[in-house]
Amino acid sequence: MTLTDVAVKVGVSPITVSRALNRPEKVTDELRETILEAINELGYVPDFAARALASRNSNTIGVLSSMLGSSIFPPVMKGIEDRMRNSGMRIQYVNTSFCAEEEIRLLKEFFAQNPAGIMIGGVQVDPRVTDLLRQAPCPVIQFIDISYPAIDMAIGVDNRAAGKVAIDHLLAKGYRRIGFCSGRVDIPVTMRLESYKERLTQEGLYNPDLVISVSAENPLSLGGEILDRLLAAEPDLDAVLCSHDDLAIAVLFECQRRGIDVPYQLGVCGFSDIDYSAYTVPSLTTVRMPLYRLGYSAANMILRVNEGRKHTEPVDLGFELIERDSTRRDTQ
Repeated sequence: MTLTDVAVKVGVSPITVSRALNRPEKVTDELRETILEAINELGYVPDFAARALASRNSNTIGVLSSMLGSSIFPPVMKGIEDRMRNSGMRIQYVNTSFCAEEEIRLLKEFFAQNPAGIMIGGVQVDPRVTDLLRQAPCPVIQFIDISYPAIDMAIGVDNRAAGKVAIDHLLAKGYRRIGFCSGRVDIPVTMRLESYKERLTQEGLYNPDLVISVSAENPLSLGGEILDRLLAAEPDLDAVLCSHDDLAIAVLFECQRRGIDVPYQLGVCGFSDIDYSAYTVPSLTTVRMPLYRLGYSAANMILRVNEGRKHTEPVDLGFELIERDSTRRDTQ
């Protein structure tokens, strides 16, 4: 597939397609959108690396994530903004909407801008996205998870190890019929879920019916659905491990409504340690992620590589299990 094939499909000259990719200000927004749609439909992949060599990179840093609307992203964003302030770089955030096709489209648009770097986090495990990232004309930093192989550079948390620590904590507290609840599945959630499956399988306790996924605009509204589905699969359910704190808090709210005694009848554990997890009743046990430091350090990595200093090994920022009242019960 060539640039000429795209031009033929759209009904313009190859030079017009080239302008749309390299100098988008030279074509109308409508025409550029038509050309980008044709590129996606035909599967054309421009030679981004060659284009980058032919023209100076812009000062744009692209941040692509499926989590822009989630409760964990504000501290990450603050870290990015604090580090990038006065750097001369312009940050452009886009939400990938948990859709590989959308990630591919957005990456191609970013590459056409010759960005100074791309930060990508919480995306889908899709080989098409991986292949495209390998062709990036700029540094690529995968942030949030380091347990998945890095394309270029990576910084974040070993979510596979974090998942194991969480499930080990629940087992140590005497919980045995443990459900796992997630929202939409991205790389960090996939790694946590794999640890959950592996660890419970080792103990002879894994039940695939206790793995569920839920979705809503407001995660705090999902507590009823989570408990209904898990209790239908296992009436003697005694713990829930949630992929994010907001889902765990939704479960706590629903337990209060139903009169379920947490932690004695049901233990609840989340991930991230968002600001209000310490103030729920009971307070939420969670795996703390260094969210602000993640954003700040990822932004710093982009700036350093643009100065010629590149990290070759993934940077592990670590995590910490924070035991609070939602699992604090006497196991004697």
